[in-house]
Amino acid sequence: MRPILFVNGAVLAIISLPLLVIEMLNPGADLPFLKAFGVIIFLGLGLMLASRGGKIDFTHKQIFILTASIWIVLTFAATLPFYLYGMRLPDAVFEASSGITTTGATVLAGLDDLPHSILMWRAFLQWLGGIGIVVTAIALLPFLGIGGMQLFRTESSELSEKELPSAAKLATTTLWVYSAMTVACAIAYIIGGMTVFDGIAHAFTTVSTGGYSTHDKSFGYFDSAWIHWTCIFFMYLGSLPFLWYIRVIRTGQIWSEQVTVYTIGLTVVIVILILWLIHGHDIETEVAIRQSTFSVISVVTTSGFAVTDYTQWGHFSVALFFFLIFIGGCTGSTSGGIKIMRFIISAKMIRQIVRKQIYPNGIFSEKYDGKKISDNIFKGVASFVLVTFLTFIFFAMLLMISGLDFVTSLSASAAAVTNVGPGVGHMVGPVGNYANVHDLAKWSLSFEMILGRLEIFTLLIFLSPRFWRS
Repeated sequence: MRPILFVNGAVLAIISLPLLVIEMLNPGADLPFLKAFGVIIFLGLGLMLASRGGKIDFTHKQIFILTASIWIVLTFAATLPFYLYGMRLPDAVFEASSGITTTGATVLAGLDDLPHSILMWRAFLQWLGGIGIVVTAIALLPFLGIGGMQLFRTESSELSEKELPSAAKLATTTLWVYSAMTVACAIAYIIGGMTVFDGIAHAFTTVSTGGYSTHDKSFGYFDSAWIHWTCIFFMYLGSLPFLWYIRVIRTGQIWSEQVTVYTIGLTVVIVILILWLIHGHDIETEVAIRQSTFSVISVVTTSGFAVTDYTQWGHFSVALFFFLIFIGGCTGSTSGGIKIMRFIISAKMIRQIVRKQIYPNGIFSEKYDGKKISDNIFKGVASFVLVTFLTFIFFAMLLMISGLDFVTSLSASAAAVTNVGPGVGHMVGPVGNYANVHDLAKWSLSFEMILGRLEIFTLLIFLSPRFWRS
């Protein structure tokens, strides 16, 4: 347990430091962020000192324990400033879980009047949850004598080989790409008319495909086509595999089956929705193009931003966006959801099954990005999709028990397990809020969001009795 305690202590110590800066955005308040800093840094340094000494090494079992425990520790650290600020515990845990998992669902209303410290903490949590904590861990662990790549593959479902010779270089390069993208996004927002504060906060939550805004109207607050298209562009970039960026930078190789299918699929759905709005709702062409593109990319990338209430576009729109909630971006990106790679592999698996039914004695193989797909990958993808939908159904039933109606329960559960945030319906839709749901629902959704961020299996393995007996 010593290595696990040491790394968790280091994570606490690192996440405590931004609290000092954020406290400066909170003049006249009762120093909630300074108090949170004191508690978190004390616990972090205490764990590090208590577990120091000797070489740090991890067994296979400890990797899974570490991954799950880091998210528990992060959720605690993220919750504390909200709680000390005065939020009720269920609300504070929900807001923290939604932030650190980049889900974007919120219980807060009146965002325009909240202190900048609270708004920036929410935004920073999403930036950290998007990829920062993953690459930070990978960069630190090799220096501590730890094999960081194994932790990265536990956290991420990317099926690529290492693009760089070590986990530390991979983490460092990924962090540089992520940071550069964030800076570019912030500059573009500020050029478009956002304040410096809004530009930085929204850059954090756009590149991380998180969805927290500093205004109740989300991006509907900004009456600027430049700002809307900037958000669309960077949401899309955040939903692409970061290993793909590294490969393009190092080798110039652009082709990726996942990126190609993802981009074509987005384009087809957007065009269908544009035609629906122009011919079915008599919306101006430019507005239809911008709102359709923004809404589709926001939901598919699991960002959850909104420029308008897309549930008002008719039953077809509601059904379409409910389906899009499950899709997700690319593997190895900041997006949640089932992810395009798994849909591609599922389609290839179905094709192979059909071929074998037609030609029982035939030998068939499927390839992904030029590489043969093994039966284990087929089984893994099928298992993940099945477990995701079972999880979605289980938590939807819990939400119904808590008193939510059928549609809201289904929508909220889907939005939580895929880390989208907004669902459909008047309560949890793109202009809705989770403040009025029962505490049981908030606790359930908080846990479901963490499950979704860990892609379910990591935590399921951690909770399995057989795992502890092995």
